[in-house]
Amino acid sequence: MSEPVLITGGAGSVGRQLAGMFLAEGRPVRIFDLPFMDFSGLEDEPNVEIVKGDITDKESVYEAVRNVGGILHLAALLPPASERDRDKTFAVNVEGTRNIVEALKSHGSKATLVFTSSISTYGDTSKESDPIKITQPQNAIDIYAESKIAGEKILIGSGVNFVVLRIASIAVPAFLEPPEPWPFTSDQRVEMVHRDDVADAIKSSVGTAEAVGNVFNIAGGSTWRLAGKDYVEDFFDFMGAPVEMAVYREEPGWNDWYDTVESQKILNYQNRSYDFYSGEMKTIVEEMMAE
Repeated sequence: MSEPVLITGGAGSVGRQLAGMFLAEGRPVRIFDLPFMDFSGLEDEPNVEIVKGDITDKESVYEAVRNVGGILHLAALLPPASERDRDKTFAVNVEGTRNIVEALKSHGSKATLVFTSSISTYGDTSKESDPIKITQPQNAIDIYAESKIAGEKILIGSGVNFVVLRIASIAVPAFLEPPEPWPFTSDQRVEMVHRDDVADAIKSSVGTAEAVGNVFNIAGGSTWRLAGKDYVEDFFDFMGAPVEMAVYREEPGWNDWYDTVESQKILNYQNRSYDFYSGEMKTIVEEMMAE
C-alpha cells in the first residue's frame, strides 16, 4: 500500500471531502486534528488513520508527519476567530506551519506540502486594471492575511517540496445566511471559486510534480468574473429574498479578478462554471420549498 496522505485539519468539511476523494482511488489517508473534533464517519474507514493532536505541538506534528506521501495543510484559524487574538492566530497559522516544515526536514521526507493560503494576502487591489497575478505585492488588511503571508515565507526557501495555493472566496452550493456586510463593495470586481474546484486544485497539487515549488492563484475562471452586486443579486434571487436587504462594505475589500492561467494549466481544476453553480443553487432552493 502507498504512503498515506496527511490532511491537517482533516476532520473539517474540506478535509473530509478530500479524504473521500483519495479513498475513492484506494489511497490511504491520515487525518490530523484536535482531539475534541468530530471524527464520526472517518474512524470506521479501513484506509483512514486518525491522529489526534495540536498543530502547535511539535511532538504530535512530528508523529503525524512520519512516513507520509504528501501533506495537505488545511489546519488554520479562520476569520472571524482569527481576528480576535493575533498571538493565537500566529501560533496556529504560522508556528503550526513551521512545525510541519521542521518535521519534514527531521524525517528527511521528500513529500509535497500543499499550503492553503488566500488571495486576501494581496489586500485592496481595486486600483489595478488587469487580473491580479501572483507577482502582485502582498498587503494584508487583517490578521488572517498577515498570518498567511508569514506562513508562505516559511515555506519559500525552506528546502522542502511545497505548493502554495492562494485561494479566492469559496462559493458553497448550500443554503447559507448572507454575510453582513458582504466582503466587497457593490461595484468591486469579484471572482469566486466553486468549493469542489478548490478540492480538485488541492488534490491535484499533491500529485503533480510540475506544481512543486510554485505559488498559484486559485479562482473560478472567466465565467466567475462579476461585479459584487451581480453575485449578491443572484444570491437573493436564489433565496427569493429582497436584494434591498443586502449590506456592502463601504470601502473595497480584498476581492478582485485573478490571473489563473498557470494554475489551470498545471492543476486543471476549473471544472464548474458560474452557471453550473447557479443551477445547483436554484435546485437546492426548489427542493427546500417542495418539502
